[in-house]
Amino acid sequence: MFSMKKILHLCADIGSDSQPYRDAGYEVICIGKDPGVENYHPPKDVYGIIANPPCTMFSIARTCAKTPRDLREGMRLVKECLRIIWECQYDVEEGKLICPLKFWVIENPATGMLKYFLGNPAFTYCPSEFGAPFTKRTSLWGKFNLPKKPFFLMNPLRNASLASGKYSNALTSLLKYKGTAKEKREQQMHDRSKVYEPFAQAFFEENQ
Repeated sequence: MFSMKKILHLCADIGSDSQPYRDAGYEVICIGKDPGVENYHPPKDVYGIIANPPCTMFSIARTCAKTPRDLREGMRLVKECLRIIWECQYDVEEGKLICPLKFWVIENPATGMLKYFLGNPAFTYCPSEFGAPFTKRTSLWGKFNLPKKPFFLMNPLRNASLASGKYSNALTSLLKYKGTAKEKREQQMHDRSKVYEPFAQAFFEENQ
């Protein structure tokens, strides 16, 4: 019964990455701003962990931000996510060299600076490789089975067209949003923070 399998979703106020697990009957525990990963200690028998630490301090776009880049602050929640992962991994059964966690993954933009701290990612993808009409290169670090990219969508010409703007990018256009310019930008950032659903399903299928 899948309901016995606990999935922790860290830094998750939206929880889109873990939705396939929720749909399949897993017990998904989302830890967002309240209580915050810095105040959280994992329960026993955690099956898998998905972590989405904030990327604002690692973003290459931070160069022009009003608030200066602070990589120590950026790493603060990354370290808390790692602490939770480590707390789960410490519980190795005596005499059994088997990792307690079935999988764990930390997600951040591929163009960001997190790789300077965690090294090369285990997997990098673009939503367009899974059928999305937009590009957003994303990297994953951790211990997990690699998602399979759909062969019929791995078309470099199509991906090049997406990148050049031939296809409509619904997530980057502000025309679809209502309100002030600031409110539109916040809505846009909210949408872009969500994982593309077909990719989330592909990850789930390889890490059940």
